[in-house]
Amino acid sequence: MRKIVLSYQKNIRDLGGYVGYGGKKVKEFRLYRGGFLGRVSSEDIKIINSLKLTDIVDFRSKTEYTDRPDYAFMGVSFHNLPTMDETNDEELKKNNEYDDSNLLWFLNGSTDGKGHMKRTYVDVLFSKSGRESLKEFFSLLIKDEYRVVYFHCSQGKDRAGLAAYLLLTALGVSEEDKIKDYLLSNEAMAIKIPTLKAMLKNKPYYNKEYERALTEVFSADLEYLNAALDAIKENCGSVMNYLTDILEVNIERLREIYLQ
Repeated sequence: MRKIVLSYQKNIRDLGGYVGYGGKKVKEFRLYRGGFLGRVSSEDIKIINSLKLTDIVDFRSKTEYTDRPDYAFMGVSFHNLPTMDETNDEELKKNNEYDDSNLLWFLNGSTDGKGHMKRTYVDVLFSKSGRESLKEFFSLLIKDEYRVVYFHCSQGKDRAGLAAYLLLTALGVSEEDKIKDYLLSNEAMAIKIPTLKAMLKNKPYYNKEYERALTEVFSADLEYLNAALDAIKENCGSVMNYLTDILEVNIERLREIYLQ
């Protein structure tokens, strides 16, 4: 696993290096996860170009990618595959005062950050848009042997985090390493959260409950991941069953391409 730090986006990493099925390692320089790439400096552009990406997969909603699009990197194919239904887009537009309103808008009417995130994780996996998005994502990965894919959401921790967990499961990576990778996002969020608190502290709605909910929303928490895994177990029996039965992932082909 190799971290890549940009001027604005701190939560990017190469998934290569983890030990997968049969003791083989996930190939380096092929699979990257992270947050959106809209705020990039000239140096950031050089760094991203050095990755030699073939594809960028954006799991954000239509409103998110329209209002804050990724930089158009030369020669890279862009795929918007929203994992969430668009029902909240009007709320996003009304509350789009902040770059991170996609995670903050609901707090105007609720301080149940953990409850919201648990529901979100389950929706990503089992909503119609979520299933279609993830199915297309895995299909893209095996279209040929030479893809170099960067997949992301807004912060790179939840929608991208679930996709990474599923991908590493398909590749046979241990539960310990999958959880370690999921929780690594908190290193970037430790920078993000204080910045947001400082920006919002003078707002009339800001109080201790809001602050707590904000922290919950901007954290990678095993409670959220476990809520998703519990839903998978209840509906499918196992993550591998979810991958093969719901997403129709060609596990053998995926391992052939991305393990060495």
